[in-house]
Amino acid sequence: MQAHGVRVFVKRAGVQLHRLIPSGQNCFSTASSASPESETGAHHKQRERELILSVLSTVPSPREARKFLNSVSGNETMRSQREFEERQARLATEEPTMRTPGQLVPGEILHSERAAEARETEAVPRRLTASVFIDGLESPGACERTGKLLAQIQRIGVSPVVLLANNGSADATCGGYRSIIRQVHQLADAVEREGGKARPINEGVFFNNPYDRTDLTVDPELIGAAIAQGHTPIISPLMADAELQVKVLKPRVAAAAVARALAQSTSTRHAMAGSGGAFSLLVARLILLGGADGLTGEGNVFHRFVNLEEDYAEVAAACAQPDVLELMRTCLAILPPTAAGIVASVDSDPSLVLKGLISERPVATQQRARRNQGVAQQGQAVRRAGIPSYRPLPSYPFVDIGVRDVAKTADVVEAPTQFTLLRHGFQIQRHKKLDTCNVPRLRSLLESSFKRTLDAGQYFERLRQLQSAGGVEIIVAGDYQGAVIVTHEAVAGAESLPYLDKFAVLPSAQGTGMADILWAQLRRTCPSCMWRSRNDNGVNKWYFDRSSGHVRAPAQPGATQWVFFWYQSSVPGQRTLTVDEIQSGIAVSQKIAPSFV
Repeated sequence: MQAHGVRVFVKRAGVQLHRLIPSGQNCFSTASSASPESETGAHHKQRERELILSVLSTVPSPREARKFLNSVSGNETMRSQREFEERQARLATEEPTMRTPGQLVPGEILHSERAAEARETEAVPRRLTASVFIDGLESPGACERTGKLLAQIQRIGVSPVVLLANNGSADATCGGYRSIIRQVHQLADAVEREGGKARPINEGVFFNNPYDRTDLTVDPELIGAAIAQGHTPIISPLMADAELQVKVLKPRVAAAAVARALAQSTSTRHAMAGSGGAFSLLVARLILLGGADGLTGEGNVFHRFVNLEEDYAEVAAACAQPDVLELMRTCLAILPPTAAGIVASVDSDPSLVLKGLISERPVATQQRARRNQGVAQQGQAVRRAGIPSYRPLPSYPFVDIGVRDVAKTADVVEAPTQFTLLRHGFQIQRHKKLDTCNVPRLRSLLESSFKRTLDAGQYFERLRQLQSAGGVEIIVAGDYQGAVIVTHEAVAGAESLPYLDKFAVLPSAQGTGMADILWAQLRRTCPSCMWRSRNDNGVNKWYFDRSSGHVRAPAQPGATQWVFFWYQSSVPGQRTLTVDEIQSGIAVSQKIAPSFV
C-alpha cells in the first residue's frame, strides 16, 4: 500500500499509529504476544510490517475504523449490546401483539426483568472474539497460512477460538485419533512460529449431558482459561463418552456446541468460566476456513453476501456447498445478531480474512483486463457533459486488493480470491402502497434514524400522489428496524427515474449488518438509481463507496448544498442511466422539497 494511502487512513480514522502498536511492544494486544527475545530482530520487524500493511490496506471508513478500535477496548460493543437488550425488553412487554419473527433473534431474547437487572449491575469487561472453524489442513502450506492468520488476529486485539473439524479424513480408530491430535499440535506450532500463543485442547471440552445423552455440551472453562492467559485455544473434535470411548464428532454438531458455549459467555453481568472473573466474550465473527473460497450457486454464481433470514431458501436451492451453508445458518442463529459469518478458503492469504474481520464488508481480488466497451463509451459521454464518471461497482461493494498492472495482464483471466459474508439478518417486507405499511412506525423509524422531525403531512401526501403516478417502492427490514423508500420520478423524454428518497436504519440496529442488507435489496429492486445527500452528511463516505458517480450542485447563497449520486447496473440487459437521464434526474431532485422541519 502506498505511503499516502496509509497516512490518509490514519488521519481519517482519527487514531495515531502508536495507539495501534504500543512503544516497546510487538503487537496490538499485549496479552497475546510472544516475546521478541524468542525471534530475531529482522523476523520480528518483518512480521510487524506485514501486519501493519494488512490492517491499513483494509481501507475502512472512519466509522469502521473507530468501531473496530472501540470494539477492542469494549466501549462500542458494550453500548450497542446494551441498547439491543433494552429494545428487546421493550418489545417483549410493550408491543406483544405486534411482534414478528424478525424482531427477536435466537440467542438474544431477554425478559424485561433481566434487562432492568443488567442496567443496575456493573458491566463485566468484554473480550472481542472470533470463532474459527477449520475444515481440513491437508493442502500444501495451509497450516502455515492459517497459523499466520490466527497470530495476526491475536495481535490486533481479537481472541480467536479455534475448532479443528474432522473433514472425513479421520475416523474413530487409533490412526484417526492420532491424525487429529497431530493436526492440532501442528497448527499450534504454526501460531507460535508467527509470534502468537496457542494452547492445544484435545479432550475435556465436549461431553454429553448426563440427563440427556443426545445433548452435546461444551465446558467453557478450558476455553476461558486459555484466553485469560493470552493463548488461542485450538480444540480437537474429540469426546470421551461414559465408557471412556473416544468419539470423533461431526463438524456441524461440534461447531454448534462451541457456538452455544460462546454465546452463553457473552453476558454483560457474568464473567466467562475460566477467566477468573476478568471478562466475558463478545463474538464478532464466525470464520469458516474450508476447501471453497465462499458459497457458489447454479452456474458458478458467487454469493458475496447472504442475508440468511431472507435469502436462505433461494441460496440453499442451488448451493454447491449445502453443508457449509447449513452449518453457518445454525451457528449464526445461536450467536448474537452483531456477529457475522465469513466463509473463505483455507488457502486464502491471511490478509484477506483479516480485512473481512476489520472492515465488515465482502472483499474480493478482481482482475479487470478490459472494461466493458459500453461503459467506457458512456464514461466518455459523461465527461463531455461535465459530469464525473466512476467505475460501476458490482451488485455488492467490495474492497479491491492485490490488483496488478492491467497492461501486463490484459489477456490473463485469473480466478478471484474472495469470501462470502453472511448475517443472520432480517426478514424483508416490500410495499408499493402506504396503505399496507404501518405508517406511524415508518415515521418513527425515519425520525429516529435522521434525528430530526419529519414533516409527516407533506411527506406522506407526496408519496401517495406518486403511488398513482410513477410508483413507490418501500422496503422494510425486520420489525421496522430499517427501511428504504424509492420513488419513480417523471423525467422529460424518458421513462420514470428510480430515486432513492430515504435510507433509514434504527440506531439500535447498527452493527447488525442492516445497512448492507438494505443496500443489497435496493440493488435487487432497482438495478440503477439516483439520490441526493447534503454536502455535510457524515454518511457520504459510505455513499461514495457504493455509487458509480456523483456531482456536486453549484453553490447557491442560503440554499442547501447537495451532492447527487447514482449507481449503474453492470449486468447485461438491465437498465442503465444515460447522460441525459442523469442530468434530468439532477434537475428533478433539486426541486424536491425537504422532508424534515
